[in-house]
Amino acid sequence: MNEEFISNQIAVYKNSKTLVELQDKLKVAGMCSYAHIHADGEPGEDGRKMHSLIGILMKDYSNGTGDKAVTVTANISPEEAKFILSRLTAGFQEYSFQQDKIFGQKDSKGYAKVSKVRIIRAPKDNKGAVRKLPWYIEVENGKGIPQQNSNGGTYMKANSFISEGKVGANLSDLDLFKLLSRTSSYIDAWEKAIAPPLIKLAKNTLADRQASRNVA
Repeated sequence: MNEEFISNQIAVYKNSKTLVELQDKLKVAGMCSYAHIHADGEPGEDGRKMHSLIGILMKDYSNGTGDKAVTVTANISPEEAKFILSRLTAGFQEYSFQQDKIFGQKDSKGYAKVSKVRIIRAPKDNKGAVRKLPWYIEVENGKGIPQQNSNGGTYMKANSFISEGKVGANLSDLDLFKLLSRTSSYIDAWEKAIAPPLIKLAKNTLADRQASRNVA
């Protein structure tokens, strides 16, 4: 049976040279942490930590489509997506969100995957002229050498980053609002769909455990 392709795309912005797509990578919390609703580091069935995320996919078609296009990806949390939207709706004239992540298994040379995200609002250019497209989104992919800090966290060794692709796009207030407003609405809808059965399962399980203790 032929099935139509089901896309996880939430919202998209595109012009003749670039594309910015926000994707559904939300994951539900386990029953033991049901009140989180969103997965926040719990191990999945494969043992890997699960995180509820909003994916960012960007493409640069300046040199052509297909294999000639530059494609990069990164992730932000649903809360970060909503917070950036709040800065836009609050009318902040200047804003900067920056995030670097190093993750995954190290390769034979000790490098792991790296993603960098920049979301910036700059109302004027270097010459003081007002920008028609004040928002700038940039995602860069590459690799770096991971190191452990004293708290058990991972950070990238200084000057070890090697870029493998970078895409940037300039957007208007309305362009970014469309992307983030639709994403925020989807997060709300997802939570309303996911939370009731999860909460009911957890509450019933707690009640059953309490009842079994009382009988014992």
